[in-house]
Amino acid sequence: MARAFTLGRAPCALSGLGHLVSPEVPRRAPAGPVAAVATCLHVRQRMGRGGGKGKGSGKGKGAGSQKPTDDPNFVRWSKNMRLQGSPSGAVYVVEDYVASGSFSRVFRVHEAKRWGERRVYAAKVMRKEDSYIQYTSSGPKEGELLMRLEAAQAAQEQEVLTMRCLDSFATKDDAGQEYWCLILEWLDASLFDIVRANGHRGLHLSMVRILLRQLLEQLKVLQELKCTHTDIKHKNCCLANTEHYLAPSSGGPTIILTQPLAKFIDYGNAVFEGDKKPHPIHTKQFRAPEVLLNVRMGWGPASDTWTLGVTAAFLVSGQLIFNSHDPTELLRLMRQALGPFPARLLAAAQGGVEPQLGSWLNLAGKGPAEAACADLLLRMLALDPGERLSAEEALRHTFIADGGDGEKAPIPPKTSELRYLGAS
Repeated sequence: MARAFTLGRAPCALSGLGHLVSPEVPRRAPAGPVAAVATCLHVRQRMGRGGGKGKGSGKGKGAGSQKPTDDPNFVRWSKNMRLQGSPSGAVYVVEDYVASGSFSRVFRVHEAKRWGERRVYAAKVMRKEDSYIQYTSSGPKEGELLMRLEAAQAAQEQEVLTMRCLDSFATKDDAGQEYWCLILEWLDASLFDIVRANGHRGLHLSMVRILLRQLLEQLKVLQELKCTHTDIKHKNCCLANTEHYLAPSSGGPTIILTQPLAKFIDYGNAVFEGDKKPHPIHTKQFRAPEVLLNVRMGWGPASDTWTLGVTAAFLVSGQLIFNSHDPTELLRLMRQALGPFPARLLAAAQGGVEPQLGSWLNLAGKGPAEAACADLLLRMLALDPGERLSAEEALRHTFIADGGDGEKAPIPPKTSELRYLGAS
């Protein structure tokens, strides 16, 4: 049975929204929304070039693609700077700057060894803890969570898909200021980068299925631990490898990854059940309705299912389906795409529309694979979090579980035709 939610006060989001809801309108049978879901991620018909700056971004941006601003709250860095303090005695040498987030900077590093293979890692160096604003998990907590997720997958004899944390320690810069440092598995471009390189057109459905299954497997472990990531989005899902070839399609050449593997990054704001819940969470265009409406019972792991659903819709269409920074406009777009808000979320009001998600995705009226994809996204984007699929349930859905019958990736070309993002 779906859980009931009581509305809290959210004047900014709720002001003037009476016309958005119609709780008296009965829920449609699955067939109706699925048919509608088949015309919510409109695919662009032009093929563009662009994308990441090169292999090994770690955060969806090419290493050295930009230089950080001089902020006293962040670690001051220089090339060949040494990150020391690991309990193992390992020392990591900074090769280049990669990117900055709200609470950290990421660098490309290698371990200083006299012999052996030089392996590249991503070093995430946190801001000074006393300079944090709003909310963030500490560096040690993020490192412990990543190691716990890896152990949980290994204990279940599953393929370890979670981004690996290889080291976690306090380090000091040249001025003696202390920061927390995580040494992470080196990842490549983000899902945003690969879609941008594809001309902001949706990826081949075989790629969507594989990437979504991998991310659902990672989300399943998080939800089993009663942990919410709180910031799943296209730029926080990175690829282990961008090797690809171009295959013909109706809209022009489309990218086919030869070794598709996507992983969540940026667990710094993850929240366990029982922890104090910050508000709001999520990047605005990915924000779940229960977060926008500030329901009194709060948000939970189901909000991660929503954000992954929005991310999957981006992969299908190449576009953000709820592309606004205004809470009222976001709620209007949700109603337009998914139908009226449930009574448990909003007070009664007039109106009612058919869900249009399928139309936006350009999946309507096509084959069984497209219909299954539309149905899965609709269930992951249920407006009521109590009716939203869990990651485990989504993994059993026909679109994921059938193994791609009827929607195979095109045959790969000769090795000489393989490419990487950013390579000429």
